[in-house]
Amino acid sequence: MCSLAEWPAHVRRNRALLQDEASGQKKKGRGVLKGFKASKKRFANGSAKLNITFSEKLGGTVGMNYRSFKDDVVVIMKRKLPLIGVRTWSDIHPTIHRLIVADMIDRWDLEDTPETEEKVLKIAKERYRGWRSTLSSTYKAYKTDAARLANLPEDLQLEEWEWMIEYFGTDSKFQDRSQKNTDNRKKQKTKHIIGSKSYSQVSFEKRNLETGEEPDCIALWELTHTNDGTWSNTDSQNVYDKALQEVKIKETETEGPLSSEQKNNIFQTAYKDTLECKSSQPRGYRYMAKTSTGSERFHIQIEEQARATAATQGQNSQLSQQVNELEDQLQAERANTQERINLERAEREQLEERLKEECAERERLLQEERTSRLEFERKT
Repeated sequence: MCSLAEWPAHVRRNRALLQDEASGQKKKGRGVLKGFKASKKRFANGSAKLNITFSEKLGGTVGMNYRSFKDDVVVIMKRKLPLIGVRTWSDIHPTIHRLIVADMIDRWDLEDTPETEEKVLKIAKERYRGWRSTLSSTYKAYKTDAARLANLPEDLQLEEWEWMIEYFGTDSKFQDRSQKNTDNRKKQKTKHIIGSKSYSQVSFEKRNLETGEEPDCIALWELTHTNDGTWSNTDSQNVYDKALQEVKIKETETEGPLSSEQKNNIFQTAYKDTLECKSSQPRGYRYMAKTSTGSERFHIQIEEQARATAATQGQNSQLSQQVNELEDQLQAERANTQERINLERAEREQLEERLKEECAERERLLQEERTSRLEFERKT
């Protein structure tokens, strides 16, 4: 059996209540989510629809009602979506999806568009998975089915819990998937420190109030993984340092600031390289973010290559101009050198000619002197 600290919240609460009752004390638990906060706001607003805003950058809900909206999705999701017979999200019929969306449009100031449906169902899917994960933790918290049945989660009917117990205990595909998810969580190296607050809301709160510009992905990573300048762990800091270093190198190469998409690509690469992560799932945005498609990322890479090529061509042009100037200087120096060589050669040839003439003249005079001496000797 799991230790009490490893049990899901509602199981720990039930155990604590039993202990309090045994000691004569009684505490009121928090209970399951019932959507009272959103209902209270709606009542205060004259039963009018509440406003909600979605982050254009990260996709999640932002603003004063961001949490109430998600709570409403959870309440409606639990009312509409079945547990019995469902093994994966794809088992749920699209008409039930549509009922969830329709209820949210009735309660909130939303346009009935495919984009709205996608956002609502994305939240519903994530929270449905979280709900079933909590139920799985409840199942694991008890050693026998009898103990599990005796601790019925308060948001389930008995027949639903009976089916879930059977499913958790006998479905091999679920058990394999559950074990794989457990192993993956153990391998997770980074840790955010923002609790249940979404990345979208953190980014929204830290936006520039004058321009509306939100932090880039690297700055958002720092915001969600530090507290008063202290990092949640070493791996989170290493990812940040690596990404920041690569951005500075790239900006030096391109001689200008990088776009948000360029920084995101650098961050994703830095994350995978630093943590040796093989997953293709983008990091640092959470599940509501609409990530770039393969073709969009390819287009961004092409643009980056084009900018890098243009910068290289500009550098090459400057180098070519410098080379041409040096070649002109060398050509002029070679011409001057050749002129000096030609002048020296001409002077040398003239000197050699004079030496030849002088030698010939000396030879002639010597010959005349020898001839005169021979004639004198014959006469004497």
